[in-house]
Amino acid sequence: MRLIAQIVTWVLMPVFMPIYALLLAMYSPSLPIDISHGNTLFALKPEFKIAILLNYLLFTVVAPILMYLIFRILNIIKTVQLDDKKERNIPMILMSIFCLLLFYTFNAVQFILPKYVYALCLSGGLIIAFLLVLNQYLKVSLHATGVGILTGFTFAYVKEQMIFDYRILILVIIVSGIVMSSRLYLEKHSPKELAIGYFLSLFITFVLNFYYPN
Repeated sequence: MRLIAQIVTWVLMPVFMPIYALLLAMYSPSLPIDISHGNTLFALKPEFKIAILLNYLLFTVVAPILMYLIFRILNIIKTVQLDDKKERNIPMILMSIFCLLLFYTFNAVQFILPKYVYALCLSGGLIIAFLLVLNQYLKVSLHATGVGILTGFTFAYVKEQMIFDYRILILVIIVSGIVMSSRLYLEKHSPKELAIGYFLSLFITFVLNFYYPN
């Protein structure tokens, strides 16, 4: 059981959540309620989907992982999962900056993309900034935060789609439960730390993605 929990922890690391969220939206057939707004990732041209995913991969996965490895070599952090609350500050600041740089990058291109592309990375940057403040008092679960972002994004996206496979919502909720149960089983966090991370990120992500200007 412990091995399964550890596998879940690694496969569903927080840095992967934006990629998973985009993949679900891009490759699940959907039709927006208001077609004129173009709020669907499914209808994007394949080359646009790849470009968006590559940018997210670079800023939210590759850059943070390289940062963790460098900090680990320099002995600034002890573990990639940042188990020590005190060693989280600098990595979290940089993670927030990466998300905001990605937001700036998408705004700098000449193409107008579906609002979720902008709102998702903006959500990540703001959520990490909030967690940075909370981290001074409480070790909020980053894994719970990650699946909270995934859930909030999915709910916001689905709410504006006339056609969508709603079983994906159920899948996302089940995955969130598995991740948080794994962290609880491994004794990495308390229920309070998991709940705050999950519901805070879910709320912020939903609001920003749903209400972001078209």
